Amino acid sequence: MDERIITEIFRRFDRNKDGIISREELLAVFDKILPGAKDMDRLIQQMDTNHDGQIQYEEFVVWILGAGNGDAYDKDRSSLLNAHAQAAHQKVERLRESQTGVKRTALFWGQLSSEQGRASLATLRSDPPRGALAVVCAAHSLLRVSSKKIHWEEAEAMLEDVDAFLMELKDYNPYRVPAYVVQSFEENLTLPYFDYKRMEERNYACACLGSWVIAAVRSWREAKQMVPVEDAALRADAAVAEVKQKQT
Repeated sequence: MDERIITEIFRRFDRNKDGIISREELLAVFDKILPGAKDMDRLIQQMDTNHDGQIQYEEFVVWILGAGNGDAYDKDRSSLLNAHAQAAHQKVERLRESQTGVKRTALFWGQLSSEQGRASLATLRSDPPRGALAVVCAAHSLLRVSSKKIHWEEAEAMLEDVDAFLMELKDYNPYRVPAYVVQSFEENLTLPYFDYKRMEERNYACACLGSWVIAAVRSWREAKQMVPVEDAALRADAAVAEVKQKQT
């Protein structure tokens, strides 16, 4: 079993973060995730091998690694691992639900793919307003995963096929973008060319694209927050699967 999953579960019990699990902390968590569990005192005694009334990390490791061995407390271990996995996935969903970057990229993609947006994209290509290159260059960096600065000729080429460009925007994956790409244009996001209200009158598509870039960068930051949380959920699933395999 991955030691990280053991550490994560231990921290769930160790509410005051003092490196040990008290009887009260243990009972509080078990009462929540295993309501109705019986003979808790005997369970605590099994964990507390040095009989000091507290559960050290090393004692917890020994106990949890017994999962799947078929002893009297194997069901409790399995239930604990399943409850931890469920909680890990709930945390993923809560975090994902609170994030706005992906939702806003979809919003501005919708505006760009509208009849007005498509017509404005054609105008943007043929008659770009001041600042359009900075906006399109930032979009190019995110879509092509490149920190390379482009000239307007390359921007025109990217905008030439409106359907293909819109598909690129729709398929944008923030997990693919390394930090250096965002850093290559991030300081430009404070320029007025990325201000929707200022740019809307100059070119609707440029205003929407600038806002899409800002939303895409936000979704990139949010994706970075998601990675360790998603990894923890995967580790929890792996621990549950490992125990099930032992039990078969």
